[in-house]
Amino acid sequence: METQTLDLGEKCTIVIAEDLHQTLETMVESGQPVQIDGSKLEQVDTAAMQLLFGFHQALATDGREPEWLNPSENLRNTAKILGLDSHLGLTKE
Repeated sequence: METQTLDLGEKCTIVIAEDLHQTLETMVESGQPVQIDGSKLEQVDTAAMQLLFGFHQALATDGREPEWLNPSENLRNTAKILGLDSHLGLTKE
């Protein structure tokens, strides 16, 4: 089965929330394994984090968990501030 990769780019904010939601929904419906590339992410807001949290939950109900590819420090810090780091699998080992 082919793995889908979501590239979060440099900015992941409410400005792109609608497009991001549609992309995430398509990825959930595909049933394929998912990787999330957060390596370039410099700016992420609460709206985007809520979408990523919902995405993570939707995958979990289907028995899947996304694989993070080099999540940026900004992504990790924002998740930690919001209390979502462990829910998103972004805690440092």
